[in-house]
Amino acid sequence: MKTIFAVICLLCSFSAHAEWVLVSKNELGTSLYVDPNIKITGNLRMFWHIQDLPKADKQGDMSYRGVWQYDCAEKKQRNLQVAAYSQPMAGGNKTEEVYQPTDWVGIGVDTSSQALMKFVCSI
Repeated sequence: MKTIFAVICLLCSFSAHAEWVLVSKNELGTSLYVDPNIKITGNLRMFWHIQDLPKADKQGDMSYRGVWQYDCAEKKQRNLQVAAYSQPMAGGNKTEEVYQPTDWVGIGVDTSSQALMKFVCSI
């Protein structure tokens, strides 16, 4: 329980109000934004992101906001938390929220994933 509380406090502490930076927009119109207030610990980067969809998905969500952690040396990522929203740019109603960190996986080779890694790991 202490660990969960500590993670929540840490996540809240480094991003109170984000000035989002557009990092990528793919051929389907999905935009990927990052809060440039990135927490750096050695090769690790922890940051807020928004995935903004051009239209609602099957669940009716138009955006997702969450916290990712990147290991820039190993080129791996994991999702620490994510929430779905009914409107663009994490607006409207929050429809779902997950605070369960995922396992580490390789960073994708698609253009958006590579642009995000380049942005985050260059800081």
